[in-house]
Amino acid sequence: MFLTKMGGNYFQQLFGTSAGIFLFASIVQALFKYQISINDFMLYFISGLFWSIGQAGQVWCFKKAGVSTIMPVTTAFQTIGNSLIGGWLFKEWVGVFDNLLGLAALIIILLGVAISNGLVKIKRKDIMIYLVLLVTTIGYWGYSGFPHYCHTSGLAGFFPQSLGMFIGASVIYFVGHKKISGNDPLGMRNIISGIVFGGAASTYLVSLGLNGLVNAFALSQLNVVIATMVATIILKEKQKSQIISTLAGLVILIFGVFMMVSI
Repeated sequence: MFLTKMGGNYFQQLFGTSAGIFLFASIVQALFKYQISINDFMLYFISGLFWSIGQAGQVWCFKKAGVSTIMPVTTAFQTIGNSLIGGWLFKEWVGVFDNLLGLAALIIILLGVAISNGLVKIKRKDIMIYLVLLVTTIGYWGYSGFPHYCHTSGLAGFFPQSLGMFIGASVIYFVGHKKISGNDPLGMRNIISGIVFGGAASTYLVSLGLNGLVNAFALSQLNVVIATMVATIILKEKQKSQIISTLAGLVILIFGVFMMVSI
């Protein structure tokens, strides 16, 4: 949501955000001088590259359909993918009960998204937007998944991860935007949003080590409530008659997230 207030197209927003994250991570690294093996450095770096794919798709979809429409859907895509990866691949769900409860939570999350967005009334012209969002969400799955294979955790991997974010986003920016960043004030202005995101990304890495992938990611996605309601009310992306259904859908979505965390 903050990105939409900074201005610029999605190439500018992606580049500025990644630059801000890299700046934030560089300061953290300079202050604490974390040590990390080459293997872990590369895994965190690849995680950052995957983030740039997911972020590029999400920002593009924000521009096409609006924050209040995309946020619940991207939350569902990310939560479902990361929950299944964490629960099944990393075996964070143990036994039949955990698996049944996890799948039930995923269904509730999908129901919340459907009520919040009215996806039953999805227009044919918007199908491509949701397909792009789904495909690029694979980037977010890789962003959360690769750190699981590292021996170091927490802020030690923040700098290499941010470097991957910055390089991946820069490639997308220069290929798609074809403009030098120094002559692009809107791209540079989005660095502010990147610095804000950097704080969130650093705490998420710490949470991964403490809570596991499923719980850490589910909790991180509660930002959907603030982002969706601000976009709905302040940015006026939806009519007043849609606010009640949006609220109801968000409440159901949050309930599903907390079911997931309780496993």
